[in-house]
Amino acid sequence: GTRVGAMLYGSGLDTVIPPGTSRRHVLHLLHALRRPPTAEGQATRLRDLLHGGASLMKRRSTIFVVSDFISEPGWEQAMAQLAQRHEVVAVRLVDPLEMDLPDLGLIPIRDAETGEQLMVDTQDPGFRRRFARLAAEREAALRTTLADAGVDTLELSTDDDLADALLRFIDLRRRRTRQGAVGQPAHLRVA
Repeated sequence: GTRVGAMLYGSGLDTVIPPGTSRRHVLHLLHALRRPPTAEGQATRLRDLLHGGASLMKRRSTIFVVSDFISEPGWEQAMAQLAQRHEVVAVRLVDPLEMDLPDLGLIPIRDAETGEQLMVDTQDPGFRRRFARLAAEREAALRTTLADAGVDTLELSTDDDLADALLRFIDLRRRRTRQGAVGQPAHLRVA
């Protein structure tokens, strides 16, 4: 009986599926999720999606923002504002190769958003160290940003078992709920 809707972002806010509960509605939503993204050649503007969500959702809701969070800057404040009114869960999609490149020799790397392609020599240990350092810095900054916004974060690695990751996350949230207000964002604590 829980109403579920979706906002899909590709070349902008491409699709809005209003909340519904029927089996047919869920199938429509799943079909829409299977469509390939249309945004090649453009950088993601997560800020636009978050502002769109804030303006469309009038009732307090649980919002799952599913993204790799590689976006144009400026989405951080929009995320924090959304989390002030709603319960927000950031579902991060993480590819281990974005953190640590293996030694594969000379390989082409293509930016999925802009389509730009360049050749990279992964045999160079200095390049791999710089890549890993920058990735770790980006990762630390992103985790801090999401924590400061007051959102829960579920990280899904492309090489993890999806069911195990979801069960761990649900268990963590259940334990936090049992502890009461300890560890909850300030806006979700019971007065």
